[in-house]
Amino acid sequence: MTQRRVVLVTGSTDGIGRATARALAAGGMKVILHGRTKLKVDAALAALTEELPGAEIEGISFDLGSQTAVRRGAEQILARVPRCTWWSTTPGSSPTSPRLEASATGAPSRVINVSSIAHTRGRIHLDDLTLANGWTGYAAYAMSKLASVMHAISLADKHEPSALVAYAVHPGVIQTKLLRQGFGPVAGATPEVGARTQVRLAGEEAVTAPSGSYFSEGVQTQPAPAARDTAMRAALWDAALRLARL
Repeated sequence: MTQRRVVLVTGSTDGIGRATARALAAGGMKVILHGRTKLKVDAALAALTEELPGAEIEGISFDLGSQTAVRRGAEQILARVPRCTWWSTTPGSSPTSPRLEASATGAPSRVINVSSIAHTRGRIHLDDLTLANGWTGYAAYAMSKLASVMHAISLADKHEPSALVAYAVHPGVIQTKLLRQGFGPVAGATPEVGARTQVRLAGEEAVTAPSGSYFSEGVQTQPAPAARDTAMRAALWDAALRLARL
């Protein structure tokens, strides 16, 4: 019997992440749900298990805002699943850890970062990555989304496509908690619509788009020039490793 692919979906207790996890589980993948608190993960796990009898779904909780928690969470995931073949990072979630990246190399594997069109307005401040000087919610969001696109391109640069491919996705304007908290009552599509591109990229046997590609509402397109800055990507990668103490 063919072994199920394993996919980790960060930030999957609600919104686009949950819609992504549900669709992938329904399609036959083994899904690891992730959330910040065990309470929310357990609730999402119970609901999806009831909705999808026979689906293989697990849950894990750790805070992506803490590097210590991220390292601990990565170890827990690797203890359960030594080789995680697919994963998706969703809005509000941080990029993958190097340990998880290493676990995927050679699978072959796919990494899908859910970014935003807001990355076009982002700017990387290497000397102030936490925006301690001049922090605003939107500036931090835009910078994080630019970093997410750059992360996908950097992964593509560092790995042969036969081992690992990476993509970044703008899902569109989607009715999520993040949208409501950031922008108020703005019209948008459902999380199920927002999950379509990453579900397609994760679910198709063969994706023809080159690794490092960026998709905006399902259409492959060029990311912002800042995301294509090779020197800045390398500097950001090194800075991220230092901040994570890796």
